[in-house]
Amino acid sequence: MRFTLPQLAMVLALPALAQGQCTEIFISEYCEGTGNNKGVEFYNPTSEAIDLSAYQLQRWSNGEGTATDWTDLLGSIAPYGTWVLVNGQTEDVDLGGGATSPACDPAMQAYADQLDNPYPAPTYMNGDDALVLVKNEATVVDIFGKPGEDPGVAWTNDEANGYIDIGDGATWLTSNHTLRRKYEVMQGVTVPPFSFNTFLEWDTLLVNTWDGLGAHSCACSPNVLEEAPAVETAVFPNPSTDGNLTLSATEAIQRFTVHTTTGQLLRDENMAQAVREFVLTDLASGTYFVNIHLTEGRTFAHRVVIQ
Repeated sequence: MRFTLPQLAMVLALPALAQGQCTEIFISEYCEGTGNNKGVEFYNPTSEAIDLSAYQLQRWSNGEGTATDWTDLLGSIAPYGTWVLVNGQTEDVDLGGGATSPACDPAMQAYADQLDNPYPAPTYMNGDDALVLVKNEATVVDIFGKPGEDPGVAWTNDEANGYIDIGDGATWLTSNHTLRRKYEVMQGVTVPPFSFNTFLEWDTLLVNTWDGLGAHSCACSPNVLEEAPAVETAVFPNPSTDGNLTLSATEAIQRFTVHTTTGQLLRDENMAQAVREFVLTDLASGTYFVNIHLTEGRTFAHRVVIQ
C-alpha cells in the first residue's frame, strides 16, 4: 500500500496506541552528505532478531502527498543491532548538459549492509524529503521529517517559522548533516508531527560523518557501555530538585536552547565567551530538552527532569 497523506494520518492513529517502547525497529541515523553520500541506519531495540523482509523504507519527495519511491529491506537485524542502507550508485552518471550525478563514496558504501536501488530511491534524498518506515505495507513504524510538507531546502532550527526554511538564514539541519537518534529515544514516531523539530529526537553531526554507522547507543539495550564519543556533553544533576542545571562539554559551548517536550522554545542564549561549563538556573518543575550547541552546527540534546 502506498499511503496518501490522508491515509497516513488515519493509519498512524492506531499503531500509536499499540506500539510500546523497545518493541519495534526505528531509524537511528540519517546521513545527508555531499553528492550522493547518503544513508540510513535502522536499530533493533529488542532482545530478538527481526526479519526485515516485512519492512519498506519510503521517500516522500519534495512535499508530495504520497510515497514517490521506496526500497524493500533485506536480511535481519540482530538483537540491539543495526542495519545500514547506503546509496548504491558506484559510478558517476552523465546527466547531460555538463551535469553529473556523482558516485557514492566507496568508504561510505563499505559501512552498508544493503546498497539501495538505482535512482529513484530513498537514499537519493535531499534535506527536504520525508522518510517513512512501513511494516507489511500497512503499519507505519517511524517517520523522519513531515510527510506532505516541503520545507524548502531543509527543515531548520527556526521555531518562529515552524522549523521550515523560508530563506531567513536559519540553520539547515536535515541537509548537509548527519543526524543521530538520541540515546533516550526508544521507539519510532507514530503520529505525523505538527512541525518537524529536529532537536527533539536527533543530535546533529558534521556533514559526511559516517563512522558511527553500524552501532547505536540506546536506552533499550542492556549493554549500555560503548566506545566514548569524540565529543562528550552532559547536563546534571538529572533529575534536579532546585531548578538548576550544569551544562558541560569537552569543547567550547557556543549556545544552548531549552525546549518543552512539545517543542516550545523557552530559552535560547549565545555564550559571551568560549566556555565549557555553564549553570542554567530557575527552571520550573517539568521535563525539558536541553540542547548544547557546539561549533560547525553540532548539537547534542539531553532530556532532563526538574522535580
